[in-house]
Formats: sequence, C-alpha cells, structure tokens
Amino acid sequence: MNKLLTLLVGFLLCSNSSFSQYYYIPAASPGNPGGLNTDSEYPSGSGLDPSWTIILGPSQSSPTWSSIETIPFSFNFNGSSVTQYKVSSTGVLTFSTTASGVPGAGNASIPDPAIPDNSVMVWGIEGSGSNDNICTKTFGTAGAQQHWIFFTSYTAGSWSYWSIVLEEGSNKIYIVDQRHSSAANPLVTAGIQIDATTAVMVSGSPALANVAGGSALPDDNHYYEFIFGSQSAIDATGIAVTTFPYLILGNSPFTISGEISNLGSSTITSMDINYSINGGTAVTESLSNLSINTYDMYPFDHSTTWNPTNSGTYDVAIWASNINGSSDMDPTNDTINGTLNVFTSFETRRPMMEVFTSSTCGPCVQGNLNLGTVLSNYSELYTLLKYQMSWPGNGDPYFTQEGYDRRVFYGVNSVPRLEIDGGYDSNPSSFTAQEFDDYAAIPSFTSLSANYSIGGQSVDVNITIDPLENLSSNNLKIYTGVFEYLTYNNASSNGEIEFANVMKKMLPDANGYAINPLQSGVTQTYDFSYTFQGNYSLPADANAPINHMIEHSVEDFDNLGVAIWIQDEVTKEILQSTTASLVTDVKDDLTSANNFMIFPNPANNFATIGFQGQKNRDVEIKLVNVLGEIVKTQTYFTTSSFDHLNLDISDLSNGIYNVVVISNDLISTKQLQILR
Repeated sequence: MNKLLTLLVGFLLCSNSSFSQYYYIPAASPGNPGGLNTDSEYPSGSGLDPSWTIILGPSQSSPTWSSIETIPFSFNFNGSSVTQYKVSSTGVLTFSTTASGVPGAGNASIPDPAIPDNSVMVWGIEGSGSNDNICTKTFGTAGAQQHWIFFTSYTAGSWSYWSIVLEEGSNKIYIVDQRHSSAANPLVTAGIQIDATTAVMVSGSPALANVAGGSALPDDNHYYEFIFGSQSAIDATGIAVTTFPYLILGNSPFTISGEISNLGSSTITSMDINYSINGGTAVTESLSNLSINTYDMYPFDHSTTWNPTNSGTYDVAIWASNINGSSDMDPTNDTINGTLNVFTSFETRRPMMEVFTSSTCGPCVQGNLNLGTVLSNYSELYTLLKYQMSWPGNGDPYFTQEGYDRRVFYGVNSVPRLEIDGGYDSNPSSFTAQEFDDYAAIPSFTSLSANYSIGGQSVDVNITIDPLENLSSNNLKIYTGVFEYLTYNNASSNGEIEFANVMKKMLPDANGYAINPLQSGVTQTYDFSYTFQGNYSLPADANAPINHMIEHSVEDFDNLGVAIWIQDEVTKEILQSTTASLVTDVKDDLTSANNFMIFPNPANNFATIGFQGQKNRDVEIKLVNVLGEIVKTQTYFTTSSFDHLNLDISDLSNGIYNVVVISNDLISTKQLQILR
C-alpha cells in the first residue's frame, strides 16, 4: 500500500510539473511585442521619456533587490494570480517577494538554486554603471495592457538594454532584447524558473548573445514570447512571402518563395508546402527527408511556378500542411499573406547608396577605397550619399543630427556601413561589382528626375516623379540630401585627407516628405529650398555638431550636389533615386569673373558647365593644363537663360585644369580637377 501511495504521489507531482510549465516562441520579425511601446531607448535622465518610473537606481556595486512593485492589472503566473514583484540589479524578476538572497551577476543554466521560485530573468547583466537604472511603464488600454520592466543602459561589458514585459489578458511574458553598444558582450540566461526542478530557458542560454543592434528605436528589437501551457508537437507557421513584390509581366512565370518556421516540439521530417493566389485553388508541393528542428526557419522556392496573364495587384498566401503526416495542431498561425505587384512598364533602377563613415574610423579608409573602386565602373548609374558619424572616439567634425537620424532609421551600429536601396546592409570593404549589378538589375516602376540651382548660400530643388505603374502605398516619402562633392577640412585621425559626397543638409529634414500614392500617368512635383545660415564653421569634433540655425560647414558652395530618393518608410525599400542636375548658378552676374559653374568638381568622365543669362549666344570653352597647353576646345550655342553643357573629359588624364569660358568678349576661368 505504501508503494502504491508513493507511486501515486510521484505521478501527481510529475503531472503538476508537466502542466505547470511555459514554452517560448522567438519573434518572427523585429520590433516590440504588439507594437505598443514605441518609446526611444535611452538612459533615464538622458533622453528616456520622463514618464518612465525608476524602481532601482544606478551604481549598484553589489547585487540588490528593487522595491516591491504592484502589477497594474490582473495577471496570472504559472496558472495562479500574482500581484507584486521585485527585480534584482542582476536581471532577475521574481514574484516571490519574500525572497531574501539576491542572485549574483554570474549567471548559469536554470533551474539554479540561486534563483528564487517563480522568477523571470535576463540573468547576467548588472546595474553597476552610473547610468544603469531599472524603470517601469505601462502601455495600452485596459484589458490589453503591457507592463514593461526596463533595464536601461545596463552593463554587459558596455551598455546593454533589455526588458521583461507582462501582458494583461493573455498572461504572456516577453523578454525583449533591445539595444546594445558595439562593445557590449551580453551572455545571459533568458528564461523562467518555476522552482528548483522546473524551468525553461531560451536556446543559447546561459551564453545567449544579443540579436538587436544599436538602434535607439524598436525597429531592430528582438523578443521571446513565453506562453503558459504545453507546446504543440506539430505546429508550423508561415513567416514571410519572399518573392520580390514588384514583377514584370514579360518575365513570367514567377517562382513563389517563402519561409516557414517550426514552432512545434517535434522535428519536421515531411510536409506539404502550399500557395494560393487571390484565394484560389491551392498549389501543393510535397517535401520529405527534411530535418527542421524546433524554431528553425525553412526557406523554400515552390517547384510550381505562377504565370499571371495580366498585370495587377495579387494576394499570395503560403502555408504548410500534412506535417509529418499529421494535421497542424495550431491552425491559427498557419498562413502568411503577401502582395505581389505585376507591371508591364518599367525603367532602369538607379541604386541609392548610403554610407555611414567617419574620419576617426581606421577601417573606413578601406571601405571608402573599395567602394570607390567598384563605383568607378558605373559612372552616372548610381546615387551616393555619405553620413559622417559621431564615433569611434569623438567622431567626425561634419557629423550632423540628421546623419544620426538616418543611422537610427537603419539601426546602424558600426562603421563603415553601406545601405543600398534599403535592403543591402554590409561593410563597404566587401562590396562587389556583382552586388551592384544585382541591385541595378531590379526593375523600377517610376521615373524620377530633379534639377537644382545655387544662389549665394541658397539651394533650390525641383523634383518630378512620373509613375509608370500604380503603387497604392501610403508609406512613401521623398528624401532630399544636399551634399558636398569633396571636403578636406574634416580630416582627423584615420589618414584620409579628402572625403566624397558628404551630406550637409536634408530637405526639409531627415524625416523626409510624405508623398501621395503613385498613380500611373499622374506626375507629382515637389520644390524644396534651403538657405545655409551664417558663416563657415569647423566643429572640433562630433560632440559639438554644426548648429544650422547660425552657421554652416560647406567648404565650397560651387561644389554642392543634391541626392533624391523615394522610400517606403515602413519597409525601407527605395523605389528609385537620382542625382539632381544643375540648371544655373544665380549667385553670379555677367560681370563677375566667374559667371559659370563646374559640376561635379572633381569630375570623372564628364563635367557639367552651367551658364546663366547666356541665351542665344556662342560660348567657347577651353581646357588648359598646368603647362599652359590647350588640351580641349568646344563651342556651344546656348538656347536658354539657364543652360548647361556636358563636357566629355574621358580622354584627359587626372590632374588640375583651368577651364576658360569666353562669351561676348567676356573671359572667365575656374579650376577643374579630374579624378578617377
């Protein structure tokens, strides 16, 4: 009888353990859970929204518990109601508020005797720094709120941001990986410990590294969703339709591509992959001999292609079925939908290349050199803009807040960094001609052109968008960056002495300008103007950037260019870009010794000579080398008061030349540098 009782008690204990448990699901896409928290991630008192409440302050030299806090809504943990919690300076939140011992900063696998029962953790960070605070804030409306416990600027080699989130209604718990210094090295235990024998931790713990980068916005965050109950054995979910969303009808048939994730506890060894178009008949492919482990992603190209007969917008759905010969145990997350736009008209794409760099960054030298070498084969076929950054060290003197805003937009946390059309993200040192060709080969479905003029310290830009097809997105913006073709004064510690395509000002600002959805045949035009204020100033470094209200950092107003691009602010995809064409230099009158402009300068294979007030006149242009020899002569008849000539200089060697312009017996000269 005693044996039977012992067995029964043991069975009950095992049953309780099996039902008193959590499992987790890693987020399928970046961001915060539910999108409720959109606050920027900064230290408390140094940029964090003041509505956050500090529950444990900084400089905790030894492990410490916070005050006991009350959960602002009804919440169940492990199937039972809990109302309060406290948090340690070592990243452990416990609902066992009477626990006295504080876990040390040295983390381990769980369950671990150092951890109180009923705890959630990002164990392994510590609040020893002067900016290290634990803050709380509640988001959302009653019935669906989230209570955030935010480890802001915590220490893991360098600053590291994490949160534990309690969700009303669902009783879910989230661990959010948010923001990290490039010098940080978080190796944490992320998970839940019920008691000394029952725990679940994220794969990779106790050496779990960060996934999120350095962005202060939630756009690159990653989270783990903990759900009370037993994980389904068979559960596959659609993650994304990865077929390029803009297709040319003449290139059909198209391959339908996607990504499936295994959220079940069993390894997937076989399944059917399905897609349907506009809710039509499913197209099925059976796969076998697979080995897709729990939480693994499975990318696929469906073997049956899709052959649309007409252009238009199509909804495509993908899902898995017949998994290991069984039905999916959670049908609510099976299907993922995407939109495919099929067009008949297109034009060549001009890749938009945005580079994050600094004159204090040693590796940036090779990045700029390699990028220049690759791009030298593609004259006039790309748009290039460079943002000088505020690190390493004290950063580049030409750092601007607008450059920082673009860095945050992309989540860039290292230099050098190259972004192409909002899709490519890598070190420019490894950029190749093949990669350029791949981006240039993607068709564009809108025509983009722009002109600009310079008068004194004012820049006027006129932009024309001619959509070739309809694009109904409400997330499109036009971005305009005024840049200087070549600067010298920002040279610092990395050995570079000249810097190309340096961004000086964005119009109207770094947030861009919202435009209407694109409609075929409906032209959109936009005009932007900006006057650089005050006199030239060279900041000591990035800690005191240019104040555009009273000063500017333009070394030569004759050397300005303008980059324009159309971008979806949600997907970050750039639809088309262009470098604006100079139409006039209104700052000079006809009696000036310099009544024309050379653009760009330095030039590669072509230089644009811009004229003002020379309508219906013969203009003679001569290029003279440093020996005083005339190496090129060309005559041009102007047809308007704002005219220009594209001068072919591809046959001339690198060097400095004098450009002599003769018109109506008036002789003007300027220097031109040819640099390849």
